[in-house]
Amino acid sequence: MIKTAKKWGVMAGTAASSFLITGVAYAQSTQSQAISLTDPLGGKETFTTVATAVAGFLFWDIAMPLSVVMVLVGAFQLMTSAGEPEKVSQGRKTLMYAIIGFAIAFVAGGITNIIKSLIGTS
Repeated sequence: MIKTAKKWGVMAGTAASSFLITGVAYAQSTQSQAISLTDPLGGKETFTTVATAVAGFLFWDIAMPLSVVMVLVGAFQLMTSAGEPEKVSQGRKTLMYAIIGFAIAFVAGGITNIIKSLIGTS
């Protein structure tokens, strides 16, 4: 009986303290303070420069290393296939899809240049 009372006392104390803590946090957030945010792009960015930066990141930092890794995985699958037709087929598919993915990424990099020329910026 005493253990149950202690449990309820601890739970009530925890609940009360959590209400007090949230009340203090709310009271602190209602104070008016001037907040100034800086432009993360520097204020001199245009659509074309952002699009070029994003395309460059996707191509050089994601697509190129990923395609190289997938070519290596496909080559490893072919080398360890030991002539089994299923494993050889799986290795060839991996190589083919890696090359197709690289080609799509390469074409996507060129699309940003086409968009820039249509917009009229160099």
